[in-house]
Amino acid sequence: MPVNLDEFDSRPEKQIRSSVEVGPDGGEFQTAALDRPITLATDWIAVLEGFGLDPDEFYVVDDTVRMSKWQQSKRTESGDRDIVWLYSYKARFARRTPTLTELDIDQLRTKIDKWRPRSTKTNTANSEPCTFLINWADWQIGKSAGGGVAATVERVQQSFDDCLARIKELRRAGRNIEKVAIFNMGDPSEGCSGNYASQTHTVELNMRAQLNLVLDLWTQGLASLAPDIFASVLCNHGEWTRNGGPKPITSDSDNVGGYLGDTVRRIFGEGIEWHIAHDEMVQMVKLSGVPVAITHGHKITGKEFEWLRGQSQRLQYDAGAMPRLWITAHRHHLSLEDYGPFWRAQCPSLDGGSKWFSDMTGKWSTPGTLTMLVGNHDIRGWSDVAVL
Repeated sequence: MPVNLDEFDSRPEKQIRSSVEVGPDGGEFQTAALDRPITLATDWIAVLEGFGLDPDEFYVVDDTVRMSKWQQSKRTESGDRDIVWLYSYKARFARRTPTLTELDIDQLRTKIDKWRPRSTKTNTANSEPCTFLINWADWQIGKSAGGGVAATVERVQQSFDDCLARIKELRRAGRNIEKVAIFNMGDPSEGCSGNYASQTHTVELNMRAQLNLVLDLWTQGLASLAPDIFASVLCNHGEWTRNGGPKPITSDSDNVGGYLGDTVRRIFGEGIEWHIAHDEMVQMVKLSGVPVAITHGHKITGKEFEWLRGQSQRLQYDAGAMPRLWITAHRHHLSLEDYGPFWRAQCPSLDGGSKWFSDMTGKWSTPGTLTMLVGNHDIRGWSDVAVL
């Protein structure tokens, strides 16, 4: 064990007390005065044991050892006085990293070889109930990109069939689906002006035609999917009464998401749990016991996590619960992220894409409808994500 004689001290009055600091990975010790130097690696065993440390668990880190050495007067048996040397050591120690022996590895290999998949029986009676969630995001009906309105309508209607098939598939697999929920996550229509420079000259439908077509698709989807819960958020492409400016001059409630939600609620009435935004940009809906926060996403600024965390705290104050799952849209691509206190699911869109975005970045996203199961059947509060 190398020792650095860098703390030589010849003061006879020098007094050193032993001390030790222990942390999860190791620590540091200081010995009291010793009457002989440490010359063998095995000598450290006694030092560690003296501090109550198991030498099989800890070891002294070689290049951290420092030694103090000083002289002290000592009376001999004859009555004379003699000079003796005393020593003290200060060093760091670390916890040993467990190592696998050949025996351990052989046992692990044997255990792995014996493993077989467990057979499970489908039984929904004892499984936790959950909700099948369908997210309608960024259809932007009226947009001419990617095949235009006709292609978008075809994708939307295909998603209705795919969702019905997915529900049957999950129920056959043993999922206890107690409810179906549909969230309009925003921008169901493209609008005609104010979102980008060429919008007025590229849309295929005027505002009236856009709203009527979206209403047709919503009523068709609600009739075929028969949801128990329907929610609708406010969105940027749905802002009205701008009068040439960037924002509505009345209030946030002047919005396609709110208007269309009010309309289908009038059509379908009782039997559905409605969550239609008035002027709030964030809502919270409980699905099979899991609080889910929803927002289109155009109001998110700065670092997304910080914005979501701040809104989560506000929901705790306003609604008495923190969301376990956030659903957002607006960015037109699929993303699922674990933020710790909550998950965030970013919805893909069903529109035809953005030429401007692809020209600027070289990126594009595959159209689809985000679906998942939400509930306490899974520790995360969700499972079985599928883009249809």
